[in-house]
Amino acid sequence: MKKITHIGMAALVAMGMLGTSCNKAESPEIETPETQKENIVTLTTTVGFAADGTKALTSAGVKTFAKGETMAIYYYKNKGNDRVKAVSAPLNAGDITNGGKSATFTFTLDNPYKDMNVVYTYPAAMANADFTPNYDALYNDQDGTLATLASNFDFCTKSSGWNGDNLPSLTLENELAILAITLMNAGGSSDITSSITGLTLSDGTNTYAITRSAAAGPIYVAIRPTSNATITVTATDGTKNYTKSLTGKTYAANNGYSVSWKMILTGAFTINSSGTQVKFAQGNLRYTSGAWSFFDNQWDYYTTYSADSWDKFGWSTSATTYGMNTSTSNSTYSGDFKDWGDAVGSGWRTLSKAEWVYLFKTRTVNGGTGSGKSYTKGKKVNNVLGVVLYPDDYTGAAYTTGANWSTFESAGCVFLPAAGWRNGKEVKSVGSYGAYWSSSAYVTEYAYHVYFNSDGGMSPDGYNGRSSGYSVRLVRPVE
Repeated sequence: MKKITHIGMAALVAMGMLGTSCNKAESPEIETPETQKENIVTLTTTVGFAADGTKALTSAGVKTFAKGETMAIYYYKNKGNDRVKAVSAPLNAGDITNGGKSATFTFTLDNPYKDMNVVYTYPAAMANADFTPNYDALYNDQDGTLATLASNFDFCTKSSGWNGDNLPSLTLENELAILAITLMNAGGSSDITSSITGLTLSDGTNTYAITRSAAAGPIYVAIRPTSNATITVTATDGTKNYTKSLTGKTYAANNGYSVSWKMILTGAFTINSSGTQVKFAQGNLRYTSGAWSFFDNQWDYYTTYSADSWDKFGWSTSATTYGMNTSTSNSTYSGDFKDWGDAVGSGWRTLSKAEWVYLFKTRTVNGGTGSGKSYTKGKKVNNVLGVVLYPDDYTGAAYTTGANWSTFESAGCVFLPAAGWRNGKEVKSVGSYGAYWSSSAYVTEYAYHVYFNSDGGMSPDGYNGRSSGYSVRLVRPVE
C-alpha cells in the first residue's frame, strides 16, 4: 500500500484577509514493496494582511496558531473509487513559526489517487465525515469566547485538482462573518454583556445558540454571511430575558463587525391555563421596502396609507399578501388564516382570541386580574395613547402618563399604541383608537380582534369585518 505524508502550513489573520503562497516541494517518492519507503511532501504557505478583511482574532487583532489545532483534507484513494477524510496531527510548538502567523500541518494520506480534487478544511472541527461543513457545531457549540471561535470556527475550505507533483496550494478566505457583540440595556446607559449566559441569534434561515459563562464582553459569534436580513436576537442572564430585532443587516464573509445593541428586557406573559408563556415583539409589525420587520419603538406606527409601507393589515388569508390589500369587501379576505409570523420567521406568531382574552382578563399580576393589574388602559407613552400590558412577574406601580417609560420597558412591560385603523386607502382615528388582530375567525367574513379607544372602551374579543386594516403585534415562546 502506498503512503504519502503531506506537511502543509496555513495561516489565518484576525481581522485580516487570508492569502497563501506556495513554495514548491520535492516530488513525492512512491513506495515499492521492496523498500516500503515513506514519501513526504512539504508545502509552505504564508499569510498576507488586509486592513478591511478578517479572520478569527486574538485580542491584538492578529490570528495566531495554537498548539493542538488541526486541519482536515478530503482526498480520493484506490484510483478514485473511495473518498476519505484525513485529519492532520495536532500542532506542536515547533510547528508554529513567524510569530504564530504560520504553522506546519502534517497529513498521512493512504494510497491517494492524484488525478482528482482534494479539499482542505480549516479547522478540522468544521469538517464532517461525509465531506460537508460541520455547520451543526457552528449553530450549537459556540461559547462566545475568542479562543473557541479562533480554534474551532475560523472556517475556510477550498478544493483544487491534484496532478501528483505536489498537493495544491490555495488561497483560502474565511467563509464566515465574525461578530464582536456588546449588549446594552434599553436606554443604552448600562452594559449588560457580562451578565449574559445565553444568546440566540437568528437570520430567519440559520439560528445560532451560544451558551457561555457570565463574563465581560464582547461576545464573539461566527455566523454564515447574510444579505439584507432581519436579525432576531434573544439573550438571558438566567432571570431576565432580552430581545432585539434588526432589519436590513448584511454581514459579509471574511469580515469582522463590532456591534453594540440596545436590548429590550422582555417579560413573560401567560396566555392559557396550561401556563404557556410568550414574549412580545419590540414593536408593531410593518412591511416596508419589500421586507418584514418591527418598529424600533413600541409607540411607533404609520399615520397615513402608503403602497410601499404597511402596518395596518386586512385579516390575513394569503401567504403572498398577508392582508396587504385595499379592498373594502370582506369577501376578498375569505379563507383560512395565514399567520404573519410565518412571513417573519424565527418562531413569531399571532395570538388567538382565547389567548388575548386570557392575557387581559384571566392571568394574575400584582395579586389581581384585569384593568389596573394585568394591564392599564388610556395612558400615553411618548405622547401616544395606548394600553400598557404588565408581565406575569411585575411587582411595580401601575404606569401613569408622563412616567419614565424606559423603567417600565426594562421591567418587561408592553405598550400597544392607538395606531388607528385603515379603510381601503384611508387611515382613520389615529391616536384615539387601537385595534389588533387575533388569529381567530368569527364567521366567514369576520374575525376577532382587540380594540380600545380614547373614551375608555376596551375589549380583547371584539370582532369586525376582515377588510378592516388593523395593527399586528406578534409573540414568540419564552425560551
